[in-house]
Amino acid sequence: MYFAFGALAIGAASLLREMAMLPPVAGYIDAAALSAGAIYGGMVFMYERWGWRWLSTLKNLNGTWVGTITTSHNGGTSVPCVVRVRQTWTRMAIELETEHSRSRTTMAAFYEEQPGDVGLKYEYVCEPRNLATPTMQTHRGVCMLAISTGPNGLRLSGDYFTGRGRETRGEITLTRVAKNMLDFDAALKKGKQ
Repeated sequence: MYFAFGALAIGAASLLREMAMLPPVAGYIDAAALSAGAIYGGMVFMYERWGWRWLSTLKNLNGTWVGTITTSHNGGTSVPCVVRVRQTWTRMAIELETEHSRSRTTMAAFYEEQPGDVGLKYEYVCEPRNLATPTMQTHRGVCMLAISTGPNGLRLSGDYFTGRGRETRGEITLTRVAKNMLDFDAALKKGKQ
């Protein structure tokens, strides 16, 4: 995409400079200001924010997701969770929230194991809330979620494991409930509808 944007920017800058020399606009537009660099920057900015949603093969995961975490902690319990995904073409931030903790990504990436088998892998840091049990400490973890399409839209499901200080593992299943960001209580309420 960067190469294509560069070629388009050079062509557009040349065309605009020629148009700026025409008599009706000759005194109103500074032809030197129509640089390929400025056009390239504008194209990359627009694609990064909006264009990738329509022109890229990346899955758009933006929004609020609701689901459950089934964890090996305490012999296997299920905990409701809310996940908020903020995504652009080159960046992704994932926040997972439960009643007792909140985690944020330190890195995230899409993967494709087989054609059509697309997923999301991310590393996170989890911080307990003030009222969490005293045994819960800040810890790191890794999550691998497969992306599938079901009757209710996109679905994320997969495994996670935590590192030193927690050493648990489990499964996560998520369904998107909104394409915007909802708070914890509103998301859980919408997930029950």
